[in-house]
Amino acid sequence: MKRSLGAIGWVVVALVLLVSARARAADPTITECLAANESAIALRGKHELRAARAEMLVCAAATCPTDIRSECARRVADLNSAIPTVVFEVKDASGADVSAVQVTIDGKPLADRLDGSAIPIDPGEHVFGFAGGGQPVVEKRFVIREGEKDRRERVELGAPGAPAGGASLAGAMAPATAPDRSKALTPPSALPGAETSHGLGTQKVLGLVAMGAGVVGLGLGTVFGVQSMSKHNDAHKVCPDTQCTTQEGVGLWNDARSAGDLSTIFFAVGGLGVAGGAVLWFTAKSESTDAPGAQVGFGPGTIQLRGTW
Repeated sequence: MKRSLGAIGWVVVALVLLVSARARAADPTITECLAANESAIALRGKHELRAARAEMLVCAAATCPTDIRSECARRVADLNSAIPTVVFEVKDASGADVSAVQVTIDGKPLADRLDGSAIPIDPGEHVFGFAGGGQPVVEKRFVIREGEKDRRERVELGAPGAPAGGASLAGAMAPATAPDRSKALTPPSALPGAETSHGLGTQKVLGLVAMGAGVVGLGLGTVFGVQSMSKHNDAHKVCPDTQCTTQEGVGLWNDARSAGDLSTIFFAVGGLGVAGGAVLWFTAKSESTDAPGAQVGFGPGTIQLRGTW
């Protein structure tokens, strides 16, 4: 019983430390400011302008030294002018506009939908993929030039003679051995043997505790994910992607990024908890009916253990 309670304590301590660390990350330290400045310079040299701008927004925060903050803010304005933007005009075979289009760049997601606005893109040669309307994926290769603004490119889906019913980009990029999340998130009450309250050994109890902590982590990840989306929208209203020179905009983007980082951390911790708990449960040896019994209950934000040892 003491070992079980100890495991719960470590899980709680780990979650608290993660939350505290990311909360502090919202205001970068001097060391982080210097590191972001150096990273931005290196990324600029590799023509990764969007990533460089993200680092410059960090070193332009109010907690950074004045000289570094001023220089980073100036370079953010320069990058806004240098980052090229493209407006994709996607049509179907009849010439009608198509907005429900998935777009990738060099095999990575770029946009889930096109609304006619300009999309910032790093300069260089890129391969773009377009999928929508149940049509086959269309690939286009463009050379994007630095400083080029509002470049318009027309793409036609469902060209005559193309086979119908093409796969979407999301399906094409999904790993062949992608895990079944519906099984990974099966509640402990639905696991084999969970309906009985007797014969649970220490390993199964620890497994249930780990899965409960994992579910809590996934819930917190969802909460911070929603907050990140909301803060991102607020930041975009004040400071669009293609221009950001105000301190208010920098702060809003930092808040959105911090919430997104917290969401990622909690999803990772939650996934590990659920997976680890499942392994402990299914690899535990069966206990005799005379073995110590245990009951595990889950409630909103709580885990309850009861039994005899």
